[in-house]
Amino acid sequence: MKNSKNKTYVWSFLGRLSHWMLVFSFFGCYITSFYENLLTLHIAIGITVFGMLLMKIVWGLIGPKYARWSDFSFSVDALKHYFLEKIHNRYRDINPGHNPASSWFAFLVTWIGILCCLSGFFLYGIQEARGIFSFLNENYISKSYILDNIHVFLVYILLLMIFAHISGVLIEQFYHKTDMVMAMVSGYKRAKGEDIKITLRTKVLGTIYIVLVIFVSFYTYYVPENIVTKSKFKEISYKDQNYDFYFECSDCHNLYPPFLLPKDSWIALMEDQHEHYDEDLELDESLVKNITSYLVTNSAENSTKESAFKFRDEIENSKEYTLTKTDYWKRTHKDIPDEIFENDIVETKSNCVACHKDFEKGILADTNITYPPKVAKK
Repeated sequence: MKNSKNKTYVWSFLGRLSHWMLVFSFFGCYITSFYENLLTLHIAIGITVFGMLLMKIVWGLIGPKYARWSDFSFSVDALKHYFLEKIHNRYRDINPGHNPASSWFAFLVTWIGILCCLSGFFLYGIQEARGIFSFLNENYISKSYILDNIHVFLVYILLLMIFAHISGVLIEQFYHKTDMVMAMVSGYKRAKGEDIKITLRTKVLGTIYIVLVIFVSFYTYYVPENIVTKSKFKEISYKDQNYDFYFECSDCHNLYPPFLLPKDSWIALMEDQHEHYDEDLELDESLVKNITSYLVTNSAENSTKESAFKFRDEIENSKEYTLTKTDYWKRTHKDIPDEIFENDIVETKSNCVACHKDFEKGILADTNITYPPKVAKK
């Protein structure tokens, strides 16, 4: 490329492509994080974010001039001088590569972003028991709250940094008149310098890598139960495990998996069988003993599923056994309009099967949430 009108070819096509893929995938991740049933899509897009961040590290080692870490300016004195010059010299000349502020921004965003992605992948394995880190679920489910807070904290740190970066670019564009917005679109920056040169080998390797990242992301989302999303938990046949529990407890309502309540709640519920939601179950003593024993053996204390852990954490050592009264249930269902629960198809908040299609098989995965067609969530 040749210099034109005091412009320098600074950002290669692959560098710009990876930049915009990172931008859009990050915000895609952020948006999908608010929807439980979009968890798989969230993970798939997160892989794109992670892949582009890794590319930034490698690109900083083997990429063209201006993209290399060695070309960045990390001097504190240079950073101070940069901001002072911005204040005192509105129409200053700018460097073709990263200035001290953007150098620090790129470095910090890259590594904080990688930590954010890793915390998300670990959280997916520990809390959801899915993916390549699902083996950690059994021993570290109690740490999921900590990891969740770390993940969210890093996301909002990144958001603050991104908005600060956008503000800086807009100041350059409209106050300093440097045409900075178009630099990451055209590749040209209004600065005097040497145009970058990128080898065919680097182009080929960079292209193959980006295509591979896109492939893995699409594979993760579109191929069911793949290595990235596969759950360690299997469907449960309660009929085979304990027929008495299956028959008696599904006769009038949904069959509630035992892991949803701690043992004290199950014991209290079975002791109150003559006042079971205004009904008398009329179960004989041996039947009550058998079902209670099964429920206690398979209660929340003996499960590492997310729902088991969170219900247990809230109502452990309590005789409460109405799930819809818990804060955890209310939090996870807060965005669902009341008219959905009041619809003739769903009828009640306790009709979990209406949306959790494999509920009676012991599966409450976020990805298995489906709203009945006539009462689709608005």
